[in-house]
Amino acid sequence: MSKIITEPNGDLQRRMQRTANKLAGLSREEVLSIMRDSAKAIAEELVKQGIPIETQRFRPDVGPIQIDMIVIEEKVTKPEPGMRLQFEVEGGMGVTLTIKLLEFLKDPAQYVRDLFSQLGPMRRNVLRMRTNKRERNSRLYDALTKGAANG
Repeated sequence: MSKIITEPNGDLQRRMQRTANKLAGLSREEVLSIMRDSAKAIAEELVKQGIPIETQRFRPDVGPIQIDMIVIEEKVTKPEPGMRLQFEVEGGMGVTLTIKLLEFLKDPAQYVRDLFSQLGPMRRNVLRMRTNKRERNSRLYDALTKGAANG
């Protein structure tokens, strides 16, 4: 399970920088610049596709999308730089995309294609779960209010 750290302390920041330097040969400034540019490009594409909607729920960094630079720390790997994009879609659903920078840098185009191909099925699954939950809640309510004990 990943642990996302939004405000890393100095030690964690240094470990993240060493990891990025070793794996990508980049300075801290280059990593942050690439993170900002990459997150902005993904956010602009999401906006262009009309996926996020205007909302007060998230800070509007790029259109209605909130962008945060984060450190992702997993138990089996070293801390690595990441980006978190948060936005809302139709139906009142909040979406949080956590992107590991080094995985993104390997093949940005394929990463974004995979990301976009997963958004549709994820939305359908959430809508289906919401519908099933409403039906169960309705049946439970009926059983409690119209059941044998009440009438």
